[in-house]
Amino acid sequence: MGPCDSIVLMPRLAQPAGSEDAQDPIALLGNLVKAAILRYLRANPDVTVGPICDALELGPTTIQPRLNELETAGLVIADPPMTAGESRKGVWVKYRVNDEAVTDLYLRLGMAIGEF
Repeated sequence: MGPCDSIVLMPRLAQPAGSEDAQDPIALLGNLVKAAILRYLRANPDVTVGPICDALELGPTTIQPRLNELETAGLVIADPPMTAGESRKGVWVKYRVNDEAVTDLYLRLGMAIGEF
């Protein structure tokens, strides 16, 4: 077997004992872009993708998929809402934070890390 024929095993996902409760809230938030979107929308409700992109200095190809993920998770409310099988292409969609869902996420994360 030559050097190019070796098998490379990828490391398994490290999950510390007792972290099971933290997995869902951390996965919902997931990254800094989603956190920044939520922060921006809390201060600026009912805006379209453009102002979010401008404020975060990121393009729509970065912002739109994260907004869709946040909407699917129930953390962001879109008007008009996403419907299965229908495109919103060409429609001005306004977004705002679902405060109740974000507060619930915050509390779940706090309990998972022993804050509450």
